[in-house]
Amino acid sequence: MDETVYQIKAIIVLDNNGKRLCSCFYDPPGTPITPLTEKDKFEKLIFEKCKTSNCELEIIENKVVIGSKQSDVWIFVVGNSLNSNELALLDVLNTLISLFKKACATDESIMITKKTFLENYALIRLYIDEIISDGIIFEIDEETILNRVPIADSAAQSLNEAIEMAKEKAKGFGFGFL
Repeated sequence: MDETVYQIKAIIVLDNNGKRLCSCFYDPPGTPITPLTEKDKFEKLIFEKCKTSNCELEIIENKVVIGSKQSDVWIFVVGNSLNSNELALLDVLNTLISLFKKACATDESIMITKKTFLENYALIRLYIDEIISDGIIFEIDEETILNRVPIADSAAQSLNEAIEMAKEKAKGFGFGFL
C-alpha cells in the first residue's frame, strides 16, 4: 500500500456536545475495517482534546488531526498517519468548510450551524464524496465540485413543492395511499 496515496483516515463533523453529525472513515485496501466502537471512541477523544483548544493541528493516536469550529459545529480532517501531509489535509478542510457554507447558506446567514448542516445533509455528503474516495483526495477545486454537484435550483424546489401540494389535495379526496 502506498501511504502517500491514502492520506485521509476520516472526516468527522460533531456538534457542540461532541455528538456525531457526520463521519466518514476510510480504511485502505488490505487493512482491517475499523470497528464502530473504535470510531466512537476516537470521535470522543478528538472532541475532548479539542473542545478547550482551537484544534488547528493535533496529533491524536498517531494521526494528524486538523479541525475548525464553525458556529456550533466542529469539522475535523484526520490523516492516515503521522506522515500525512498537513497542507493537503488543510486544503481538504478549507474546501469542506467553503462548500458546507454554500450548502448551509440562508437568506440571513452563510454560517454552518447544526440545523442547516442537518437540513442539507444529503448535499454535504455528496460534496464529501466528490472530495475523497476511500481515503484518497480526488478533488479540492471548489468550482469543479460545484459543477459536478450543483446546489438544488429553484425549479427543482418548485417541482417538489408542487408534488407535496398534489399529495395534500389527493388526501382531501380520500386517496390515503399517497
